Amino acid sequence: MAVDRKQQMKEITERLEQGVKDIFTSEMYTTYLRTMAKFHNYSFNNTLLIAMQRPDATLVAGFNAWKNKFNRYVKKGEKGIQIIAPAPIKEVEEREKIDKDTGLAVLNENGEPEMERVEYVVPRFRVTTVFDVSQTDGEPIPSLEVNELTASVKDYALLTAAIEQVSPVPMRFDEIEGDAKGYYSDADKEICIQVGMGESQTIKTMIHEVAHAMLHNSDLMKQRGEEKDRLTKETEAESIAFTVCSALGIDTSDYSFPYVASWASGKEMKELKDSMDTIRLTAADFLEKLEAAVAERSAERMTAMQYAEKLIANKEQEKTIFDDEQRNLIVNFAFKLDDRAATEELVNGIAAAVAEDDKEEVNRLMYDAQEKIENLPDGMIGLSEMHDYGYRKDDVLPLTKEGAREWHRLGEKIYPLFRDGTAGDYVSQEGIEQHDGIFGIKADAWDAILLEQREDYAEDEYARPDFKLTVINREQALRLYDEGKQIYLVRISPWPILVTAREEIERGSDTFQIAKEDLEKDKQKTMENGEKAPVEKLAVDLDDFAFDFDFYHYKDSVEDREQAVEALKEQIQAGDVQLIREWLQAAVEESEGESAEKAAELITRMDAVVKEQKLLSGSEKQFGIYQITARDPEHDYRFMNLDFVKRHGMEVNCADYELVYTEPLTEKDTLEAIYERFNIQRLADFTGHSLSVSDVVVLNDGSTVKAYYVDSIGFAELPEFFKERNIDLQKENLLNEELQEIEIFDKPGLFSNGRLRDEDVPDGLYRYDLRGSDYDPGQPITVEKTVVVNHAASVLMAEELDLGAEGRLELGEEGLNFTGAELTVREFMEEQQQKRNGLIHGDSDHIAVEGHIGTWYAIDETEIGGEKFFLLEHEEHGDMTACVAVNEQGKLVAEDLWNGFDEDFQEAVQKYLSEKWNMPKKENVVSEIIEKAVPAPDNSAQDYSDVPVYYEPFNYAKENDEVDLYRTSYRLNSECKQAIHEAIADNYDGMYLGDGVVDQVVRQYGMERVGYILANTLHHKSYDGRFSHSNKEWAEQVSTPEHNVERMTFRTDWVVDSHPAVLDGFVTMYRDELEAQKKLEQEQPFVKQFYVVENLQAAPLKIERFGNLDDAMAQYQALPNHYMKALGVEKNPDPLPGSLDVLQCRNGIDTIVEDYKTVPGWDNPYIQNHVVLPLQGALAVQDVELAYELPDAYFHIQTCDDGFDYTLYNKDFTEQDGGILETDGDKSVQEAMTELLTEFGYNAAEGRIMDAAGLREQADTVAEQQAEVLKEKLAAERPAPEETLSFYVAECLEFTFAGEFHDHLTMEEALEVYDKIPSERMNADKCIGFCIEEDGGFVGMYELVVNDKVQRENINSINYFRDDQLVQQAISDMEKLMEARQKSKEQERSSTKKSVLDALRSLKTKKQEQPAQEQDKPKKAKKKGMEL
Repeated sequence: MAVDRKQQMKEITERLEQGVKDIFTSEMYTTYLRTMAKFHNYSFNNTLLIAMQRPDATLVAGFNAWKNKFNRYVKKGEKGIQIIAPAPIKEVEEREKIDKDTGLAVLNENGEPEMERVEYVVPRFRVTTVFDVSQTDGEPIPSLEVNELTASVKDYALLTAAIEQVSPVPMRFDEIEGDAKGYYSDADKEICIQVGMGESQTIKTMIHEVAHAMLHNSDLMKQRGEEKDRLTKETEAESIAFTVCSALGIDTSDYSFPYVASWASGKEMKELKDSMDTIRLTAADFLEKLEAAVAERSAERMTAMQYAEKLIANKEQEKTIFDDEQRNLIVNFAFKLDDRAATEELVNGIAAAVAEDDKEEVNRLMYDAQEKIENLPDGMIGLSEMHDYGYRKDDVLPLTKEGAREWHRLGEKIYPLFRDGTAGDYVSQEGIEQHDGIFGIKADAWDAILLEQREDYAEDEYARPDFKLTVINREQALRLYDEGKQIYLVRISPWPILVTAREEIERGSDTFQIAKEDLEKDKQKTMENGEKAPVEKLAVDLDDFAFDFDFYHYKDSVEDREQAVEALKEQIQAGDVQLIREWLQAAVEESEGESAEKAAELITRMDAVVKEQKLLSGSEKQFGIYQITARDPEHDYRFMNLDFVKRHGMEVNCADYELVYTEPLTEKDTLEAIYERFNIQRLADFTGHSLSVSDVVVLNDGSTVKAYYVDSIGFAELPEFFKERNIDLQKENLLNEELQEIEIFDKPGLFSNGRLRDEDVPDGLYRYDLRGSDYDPGQPITVEKTVVVNHAASVLMAEELDLGAEGRLELGEEGLNFTGAELTVREFMEEQQQKRNGLIHGDSDHIAVEGHIGTWYAIDETEIGGEKFFLLEHEEHGDMTACVAVNEQGKLVAEDLWNGFDEDFQEAVQKYLSEKWNMPKKENVVSEIIEKAVPAPDNSAQDYSDVPVYYEPFNYAKENDEVDLYRTSYRLNSECKQAIHEAIADNYDGMYLGDGVVDQVVRQYGMERVGYILANTLHHKSYDGRFSHSNKEWAEQVSTPEHNVERMTFRTDWVVDSHPAVLDGFVTMYRDELEAQKKLEQEQPFVKQFYVVENLQAAPLKIERFGNLDDAMAQYQALPNHYMKALGVEKNPDPLPGSLDVLQCRNGIDTIVEDYKTVPGWDNPYIQNHVVLPLQGALAVQDVELAYELPDAYFHIQTCDDGFDYTLYNKDFTEQDGGILETDGDKSVQEAMTELLTEFGYNAAEGRIMDAAGLREQADTVAEQQAEVLKEKLAAERPAPEETLSFYVAECLEFTFAGEFHDHLTMEEALEVYDKIPSERMNADKCIGFCIEEDGGFVGMYELVVNDKVQRENINSINYFRDDQLVQQAISDMEKLMEARQKSKEQERSSTKKSVLDALRSLKTKKQEQPAQEQDKPKKAKKKGMEL
């Protein structure tokens, strides 16, 4: 049935028009208009500049405009769009005074012209930066809800190909920045479509852009004499897209209606109506061309299966020829190979053989066809599916994701294929998982695999190594490849492929191959290096570096490398290394990359070795400090006393330590003196931690060397500190070797590419070998105890394997599985031990408890009868629920515990142990054991006064990695509560508490914790009248997490159980001591006054003094940061006066100077609480602006709402880069600057502070100069235009399309229309504006009259308008017209006023002339009111 195309187009476009009208009546349209009004209307020149720099820009605004008007923020690293912005300045000059009426100069009494000061605006311009909406993030911009189309489209591939055929310009699919779906480039004459959109969205966008190419090609428009603005162009393109899609059965109304509405200039839809004929004709033409292209391609793109079925049907028109098996084979052959000629040949061949009853030929043909099908790399996908997908080249064969995974694992290069007919670069395993389409393997690579599988290969093409290969992992392959070793791909064929590029390993499978001999040599070298002493190893590394660094010079000067190494050893041992050091330093300075880094690393190592040799072997008196740095789990005794080391079967050995400091030994340097210096005073050049337990001090008195262990009390000599540890090196190396974790028949183990020996395997593990197949020695097929031939790998198992009577296990496909994890042998053994034990310990969490929901964590432990019990708290609800107690195996022992290991717990444990043990009178025995249970450790000698109270619940501690702090505070709270109870018991005589009772507890646990426990107790016992009202009020003011009305429980395990009346006295004494402490601080202020130094580098120093910190800080912050300013304290002269800097500006960064901590008397609570803490708080919130000079740039950074605003300038002060570094307030300006400069390739330490204001001024000046250059360039590029000026009238100044709008008027017509619009009709300003056109093209428009006032000053602030003669003439003419209009209105009002007065006088005269008889008539009673 023929389609009435004209009627069809009419119906569709009418539906479009009605749909757009409906949009205009919606609430969202009002919101949209309100938002659009906030965007600036840019001039023609700036529109041109924006299009030149970012063609896809839609909505642009400045950085602050996005932030302040739209709550959006420019993304980090976005490059702005440079435009020209007016920057007028006001100047004043003396001019002759002009008479307004005569236009002549006004003369004074002497006949001289009078002068007057006149302020005028000088137009200036500068370059400013704006950003497109696609470069910002934040609150969404109100829109007309243009919803992206997601529906699928029938015959999608066919349609896209047909549209490309219809398009008059080339079309490509690519990633487009921002939100644009596509664009037509008139300059490049091409169309680009965003990849990855839905099918209906893609089709609609393609038609939209093709419509642009058809209608809006600038060359063709010029030939046709057409001019269209962007509103019209977008309206036409989208309307055509809607119309064509509707005719194709694709509904795009959700997208097209609001899109067309957003490009309309008003509700009248002027652009849509004016272009309706164009839309209908173009859409009809488009459809005719599209239908022809579809018909043409449909014949070409008949599916392979359809083609095969058609061939079969043609052959069987008269009778059936093929049976079901033959028919299925032909269709499958066509589908898999997509070769019409081959399919037709197969159909004809089978048909001919059947006709001749030649069964042998039929079978041969079917066998050959089936072989071709099976020779494809992936049986789950065929060539026709790949072609329909969009990839039609014959250089690859298709793979599904599963096939791609498998072939990648086997070492082949896999390529992702895309619908636009392109293929990506070969991908890694991660790349395969990320790609959602199909994949390909190179056809020539697949041909080679088929040849190898058939062993039908040419010997010269595929070289087979004549040595044995072994499997290694990717990390090993990368390292050995970098060392120059030959690495081979693991493939299914016996002919391994040599790796020729590092990328093949980076993107390849998890396993590779290397010559077994090379791997053994590498392991031996690693082992030998580990066995060498530091001096020997350094000598070998220096020799290797010399050999690699300058090979030819080395060969010319060194005959015997072993002798060279021995000579180096002797020089290092003698400390004679100056020449070596100078040579290495020259290598650092003259070379780059790895050579420079290696030379620098050798210098550092050599200095450390020489320093240690001097300490241990030199004749000079020296002492040194050794500290444990690398924490080997096997020998982890850091910060532990010597008794701990011995109890755990360890020995203190130099191998666990690193020398961190040496110094000449004097008579004053006793062990105690050294301890004090490096624990309390801490020298500036000492980089280790404070001297602590487990550190070792070595003394060399010139004749003997002795080592001393820093113990809990005193020092212990270590005679064997420098002796080699007696361990099996092979076992030690194996314990630290990282291997791949595997499972063999679900049993855990580790996989080693090398061969392991039983004597090297740690106790508790079992070694087995894996045998490889003859076909592929690297592919394990069986597990055996020992394999000599075809050894593929060795494994370490956590438990023995049953190898059966034959002594081996067949692995098959499921026997060996790699988990993907890598563990050292030590880590694996510890993990397996924990799984075997399943024991709970003091730091356990995520514990499931029988009969209770959720998980728990341990907060306390105790030991009774040789068995450990743990107090658990709920991980989610914390102290909102009661605790439970379990044994080491996690068995529930007690529940509903609100007060730790209380009496309820003891009863539960008694019951538990009674049931567990079976002995006479077991209840009595258990009771005795519980009573004699090991008491808690005595902490009376330890000082916890400086450990703060942790106030947050466990779930917060867990989220913030502060579980250790929580548990420590929990334990100390419990101990503090017990200490208060015991102190009261020990110091109460039945009448009074002893004077030192509070101080005894406070000294150990601190004022904060004691007050916390007391307040918690009073909260819990607030009902008890034996506590005084004042103490209860005090407790109410103390903040504790438990004192919260939203919580239903208190920490009863922290409630002191002493008698309330006595405890009340203790609270009172505590409060008295607290007040005394506060009063002491107030009565004896440490600080006399504060001072501020303007610049410490200036001479003489300029110093100002202040009575309080706030004033001093205000003055300090007012000084620029490029000065080395300082803020300090002058103390009261008791006992001696003194002053000290507390805050300094160092290279622009305000820094707290911690000298006060080292000067006696200064490190006191007053300085800390009343000086340092307030300064730290002020620095945390202050705004900072800094500028630095770098070697070839300038850097400016300042704080802003979202973090830091930064700009990088070139040496000529032009902007190189800039943006916003968003932070959550967790970065200092120094950290931000370091991060940004590192990103730009600079070292922050190279920056030299400079005047930030000066830098900004220089940059602004250059920006103004750039603006002038841009302006001149634009002026030079634009030919002198023919300019015309017309006028328009708008009822609404802000939204010219929202009310009456009249354009293309003369000035007189505009003024007449303007006067006819009632001012009160809209809540807006009406206006007259002018519109400039050049050569028939639109240039710009601006308001001329607003609220009856001519906008001369505003217009002239724009350089373009100030220099335009037509605009200036229009201003003058309009001022004259408005002046005449004003006079006319005044005359009219005067005339109206006169006529009203005459009417009133006439009425009065008539009343007076009324007949007297009428005046004498009886009068009616007057009503109350006013008579006129």
